[in-house]
Amino acid sequence: MEIGEKRYKRSCVLLCALLVLMAAVCVTGCGKQAEDVQEAASQETEQAAGAAESAAILSSPEEIGLTDTDGNGKNYVFTYNGIEFQARYTPDNWKIIDSYRVTEQEDMKIICEALSEVHPIHGRDMVSYRTPEDMAYEWQQHNIVFYLLPEESPQRQNVKDVDLDPKDQGKSYVEMYRDRKNGSS
Repeated sequence: MEIGEKRYKRSCVLLCALLVLMAAVCVTGCGKQAEDVQEAASQETEQAAGAAESAAILSSPEEIGLTDTDGNGKNYVFTYNGIEFQARYTPDNWKIIDSYRVTEQEDMKIICEALSEVHPIHGRDMVSYRTPEDMAYEWQQHNIVFYLLPEESPQRQNVKDVDLDPKDQGKSYVEMYRDRKNGSS
């Protein structure tokens, strides 16, 4: 598949996500239940994402070369697609700097698997542990918002990095937005 075709398909995915978000805002304001909107948004996003072919480049966690740079188990670097990324660990939180630059969900899963092998993150119930799949889902939700926001938006800076922690496990970008708007997270 050519680069132009990949970009076109990715643009279609993002356009679908934008349309779902706009519909969510309109419908929620018109009296529909937020849960109905969120379910529709998830289905549309999944269908759109399935339409775009995966261009994953990773096949194992070892490929990213995750390295503890300070020897204290807090500051890490890894390489993805020739780019060095920073990952910072604090208790029950992995923060990936400039995470928006990774767009392939399968690669996100492998990166999250590498991070989880070093420091697992608790689930929202604070008993279970997050899976690479649900961490990648949260990462993908951040990316959707990042690419939907205009470049000049100050909120874009807030979603360029992903914080993988217990509180946002399983939440869609609509739910995360609602939580932040209401001040509950």
